[in-house]
Amino acid sequence: MTFPALDRLEALARNLDGWQRELGSRMAELEQSSAEGVSDSGLVTVTAAADGKILSTVLNARAMRLDSYTLAEEFTAAANRAQEAAAARVREIVGEVMGNAPAAERRTDDGYGYDRY
Repeated sequence: MTFPALDRLEALARNLDGWQRELGSRMAELEQSSAEGVSDSGLVTVTAAADGKILSTVLNARAMRLDSYTLAEEFTAAANRAQEAAAARVREIVGEVMGNAPAAERRTDDGYGYDRY
């Protein structure tokens, strides 16, 4: 008698060190990466790190003609876009590493001819 879940656990254990090394190297890549967000008008550009920290803000000289409320909206939009892009990059890299995991390749049957879901 075979136990499909046990087979998956054994495969995970065999590959855990490799995934940990790969994730570690990719995390180093992430620490060095950043993402930009630009406001709708294009007058404000914000750069965010992978952890969402705002690294820099660039204001076009024409942005100084905007009233404070509009400038705040432009900055908020650009910052949100930069943080969303940084988070998407993190999800992409982690997904690439975890996408190779045997646990990600789930069968729909339980090994005995019955559907699990």
